[in-house]
Amino acid sequence: MISDGILKTSVLTGTLEGHSIISPRGAKLKRTIAADLLLTALIDAFSILVIFLLMNFSSTGEILMIGKNMELPKAAQTDVLERNPVIKIDDNKLYVEDTEVTANTITAELLELRKKYQEIHPNEVFPGIATIQADRRVKYEFLNQVILAMNQAGYSDIKFAVVVK
Repeated sequence: MISDGILKTSVLTGTLEGHSIISPRGAKLKRTIAADLLLTALIDAFSILVIFLLMNFSSTGEILMIGKNMELPKAAQTDVLERNPVIKIDDNKLYVEDTEVTANTITAELLELRKKYQEIHPNEVFPGIATIQADRRVKYEFLNQVILAMNQAGYSDIKFAVVVK
């Protein structure tokens, strides 16, 4: 046993005191490992993990759903996509916001989207921005019909979904 002196005041107190080799509790000198779980370190590690996951997985969701057979065109200069109405051309089918339309009804569908926007934002000017997502092998004639229909519906700022070169 440690009597009065500097060692008595410097010996660890707490759960590790009973497992000390200098002053074990009990007559036997057996070595035991005390696994003291520090809760503060776990909370710190969990907080770092949560922050990492929040930074890597945004809550905005995906803007474009690209099919397995679709190959977007490549471009040297690009901007980050914003959430706008998406006109998708996939296997010679047209989709406006995941609703299948034909070449004859695309203008009416886009006018309906414009009307909904103006109902939600009554005091704002309609921006007229839309994004076209098409395979790089789509014929120009088909793409030109879509662009003309968008222009007739009041969408003057047309963006294309591309992949960075």
